[in-house]
Amino acid sequence: MATSLGQLLDALADTAQTTEPTAAARADAGTALGHLGRALAQLRYDGVSPAIGDRREQQVAALAAACTELGARAPATESSLARLAAAVADTFAVLHPQTTVATRWAAATAVAETVTPLAQVIAGGLPTGPAAQWLTEVERQSVRVQQTAALQPPSRADSAILDRPLVGPAVLTGSDPALVVPDAVAVLLRATSGAAESPSVAEVLAYTLAAETLSDAAQRLDPVAEPGTGQAAPAWRAVRAALRPYDDGSRRPHHDAPPAVHAALRLHASLNRPGSDAGSQPEPLRAAVAAAAQHLPTLATQLMYRTVRSWADTGALVAYARDVPPRDDRVAAYLRGYQLGGLVRVDAMDLQPVAGALHNARLLSLAVAARAAESGPRSTDFPRRALAAHQALLEQPQTAAALEVATREAGRQLQLARGRTPGPTRAR
Repeated sequence: MATSLGQLLDALADTAQTTEPTAAARADAGTALGHLGRALAQLRYDGVSPAIGDRREQQVAALAAACTELGARAPATESSLARLAAAVADTFAVLHPQTTVATRWAAATAVAETVTPLAQVIAGGLPTGPAAQWLTEVERQSVRVQQTAALQPPSRADSAILDRPLVGPAVLTGSDPALVVPDAVAVLLRATSGAAESPSVAEVLAYTLAAETLSDAAQRLDPVAEPGTGQAAPAWRAVRAALRPYDDGSRRPHHDAPPAVHAALRLHASLNRPGSDAGSQPEPLRAAVAAAAQHLPTLATQLMYRTVRSWADTGALVAYARDVPPRDDRVAAYLRGYQLGGLVRVDAMDLQPVAGALHNARLLSLAVAARAAESGPRSTDFPRRALAAHQALLEQPQTAAALEVATREAGRQLQLARGRTPGPTRAR
């Protein structure tokens, strides 16, 4: 099942706080601190501050060194604390392509907070010696990082990286919708994170179908929402309408679906079963829908800034000149109509309608996610940091007007798509 860095850190802290300080537990906590030292050292290497060598970087480096030295003096063990801490350290490698300096600082402060309960497990009954000295250094450096974080706190948007779901098996095999939904969203976020080859047009069409289905299910968690106001589902449908003129050779029947497309279709099917209205479903499914909706803005952002930008940079898409915004340098191709000579290579200017549609989907998904969190039940692993980031953006004075514009633009794009007959594609 999908998990997140925040869930792993919370589980590590909770387990440490309920652990009896026996000799085996102290060894387990010491090994866990060694893994956290590895994670902090990687964060420091990647950068936790815009200024090289400033106080943030020095303190994170000092805490990483102290944790590593203490872990080296602990008896080797692989109990619950050590396994959780190892998973935390490995998670940073997975998240690396999606992190920035600001989000890495947010992660470092969260790790520093988790160091404290682990150090408390070791403190009871630890004999005087080098290990005790390094434990004192770990506690001192942890406090220093937390004090700096209090003076320079990460923003709510930066802390949302802690709630980014991490995918388990790439191919989903479960049948319970309450499990399929979060796992599928994790797969989609991984596929659009930019860590691998950019998805094709056909793949993105499947992703937007899943996003539309999830948005609609999240909207129905709020029984008092006015129809047609702030709905993200039409905005995701408008993204597919904006993509209609473009092709990269993937708009054809495929014998085997890639894992991310398979996940998107599984999500769509799970939420479209007969009698599968999310508002009347058991609490686990409603909680899963409310939690998964918090990641829809991130999906839109990654498609807009990674996938569409990659298409523009590589020139992977073609379209008929008559179906894209007109330009003076394409008069000849425009006059050739829907013939081979009328095809043009698509660039960033041509993809502006797609980027605009994704921008609208992101804004409207923010509103739907916030309402779903208020109306739907929340599980213990609800992505509360992602919700806090959404609320911070929705509280800005200009957001209300932007939401109205996004609603109108999405409706306009859908209306234009219904009244337009596009030219043939290369697959026809």
